[in-house]
Amino acid sequence: MIGAIVKDSLGNALRKIRPVVVLDEGHKGYSRLAMQTLYGFNPAFVLELTATPVDRPDNDSPMYSNWLVDVRGTDLDREDMVKLRINVTVRGGDDWRVCLRESFERLNRLQLEADRLRAESARYIRPICLVQVERTGKDQRDGKFIHVEDAKEYLLSLGVTQEQIAIKTSEKNELNQPENLDLFSPTNQVRFIITKQALQEGWDCSFAYVLCSLAPVSSRGAMTQLVGRILRQPDTIKTKVQALDECYVYCFHSSTSDVVAAIKNGLEQDGMADLVEKIHDAGGGEKGSSNLPRKIPRHEDIHHTKIYLPLVLWAEAANVRPLNYEADILYRINWQQVSLDGVAEKIPKATQTVNTQLFRVGLTESPNARDFVRSEALGYVVVDNPFDPAYATRAIVDIVPNPWIARDFVGRLLADLQNSGLSRDDVAGISSLFIETLRSHLFKERDRLAEALFLQDVAAGRIQFRLRTDRHNWRMPHEFTTQRPAKSALLQRDDGKIVKHSLFEPIYKDDLDGYEQKAACYLDGEKALRWWHRNVAKAQGGYAMQGWCKHKVYPDFIFALSNQDGHERLMVLETKGDHLDNPDTAYKKKLFDICSESFRLETIKSAGELELLDDKGVKVFCSLIFENTWQTDLAKLIEDTVQS
Repeated sequence: MIGAIVKDSLGNALRKIRPVVVLDEGHKGYSRLAMQTLYGFNPAFVLELTATPVDRPDNDSPMYSNWLVDVRGTDLDREDMVKLRINVTVRGGDDWRVCLRESFERLNRLQLEADRLRAESARYIRPICLVQVERTGKDQRDGKFIHVEDAKEYLLSLGVTQEQIAIKTSEKNELNQPENLDLFSPTNQVRFIITKQALQEGWDCSFAYVLCSLAPVSSRGAMTQLVGRILRQPDTIKTKVQALDECYVYCFHSSTSDVVAAIKNGLEQDGMADLVEKIHDAGGGEKGSSNLPRKIPRHEDIHHTKIYLPLVLWAEAANVRPLNYEADILYRINWQQVSLDGVAEKIPKATQTVNTQLFRVGLTESPNARDFVRSEALGYVVVDNPFDPAYATRAIVDIVPNPWIARDFVGRLLADLQNSGLSRDDVAGISSLFIETLRSHLFKERDRLAEALFLQDVAAGRIQFRLRTDRHNWRMPHEFTTQRPAKSALLQRDDGKIVKHSLFEPIYKDDLDGYEQKAACYLDGEKALRWWHRNVAKAQGGYAMQGWCKHKVYPDFIFALSNQDGHERLMVLETKGDHLDNPDTAYKKKLFDICSESFRLETIKSAGELELLDDKGVKVFCSLIFENTWQTDLAKLIEDTVQS
């Protein structure tokens, strides 16, 4: 057409150039709109990258995949690019914490192997566990579904530190924090990443070894994508350590067949359907089977015995009830005792200006120029991001529940920084450091003041660890539910005999980890032992002790001994691996010591209330032992208890 003018646009420039188009995840680009957009650029060649090429003969414009390269999963395995086998463990029952605990224990065993590998070869690997939950929103924590904060709190109760946990959701992304950006760095501490589906695509870290799926497999798409996140082999080099050359999937409350189908689907979507045979059922059940819940009764010799354990109680006048952390500890803390001296000095003062670059893309004026597209830099614009005290306050109210006091802490620290010569704009440049440093300080101060308050109340008798003859005790159930197959391996002692003094029978080998199996078998062979019990977590009504920290302590073992006078001694025992000697472990040990020292038997009898058996000689002790000296410590513990 005479006088026609071509519009100056990037689209027209591309049409003139006739580019080579590389379409990643090509299987998602076959809609009519996608095709119109793609071929509207007048491409000279379209290269599609996809793990699942599919012919589409039924479209208005039939399309067929022209395979140029086909890389199978076995090829990736030969090149040391993937972790195989995929070990799948399906855990039933009503307590998701069992599944998360097993994932935690698996990760600890992998870490030991990684530490050994580093000592021998200087190769650094830090195994990471991905935890998939059902809910993430702030208003969705209703106790019916497994929430991201539920999983985090339980991990903290197992001894995992705050720095070792990162939450990745649509609302919260702790992987973007400066210290978490490089997951491969030896200084990075992240070991657990909790998500719902935010890591399905576009995320890759070959240190991910364990997937703990607490969501139902009916959400198959989410799990399917997450499986691919744990397949990558670090450095694409096998370690020659079997445990570190494989990956692990733990699933809660699903049939094995559903889990295997979801993983198979994930492998197919990643173009590795030929690796389905590498899926290994590590749970001991047959593929396709679904284990029905079964009741495990008490041992017949003590089936009708009433067994009670003392609770940590709040006792003020006639008001006796279990200790409540929020009401009795947290909301009674005197925050006026918190000093911010020295906090400002811990915050680096170096700031970086955040800029936005502006540029314009257009066509060259000369039609004979080799490059048709040119760019023109227009300069930089400084981003105006002032310091927001309200945001900083919201970031610490989970530690300091009173927002007015929290706002005062923010204001005081801000004033200290400004007195040191920083302007408010300077503080804006280090706002993340401001918040993290303040959080760390207040977290330590909260626990320090809470501990002091707890000890004062113990001394005053307001907090008690009592075995009472009224109803303020924890009562051992007469049965519990398991979903483990009836043909599972039973726990055996070193002499080949099946353990015979467990409070509930049968007791299965896989109900305990390796360290716990040793301790249980040792207990089972003690002459003074009456019975022992592997304590379960909250959802199954396990025994717990409340201290001055929020999370309750669920000890690993409860057992009964007869002392030299025939009186009963109840022992509450926590077992810890050597690598778990951390502040949380120190807290548990101190709580146990305080409870043991303050234990009393309260003979308060009212009409219609229960009566304790052997209420004159019963005593309760609490202790914690480590793996490297467990046998010596446990033997000494039993000897001292029997002679008490």
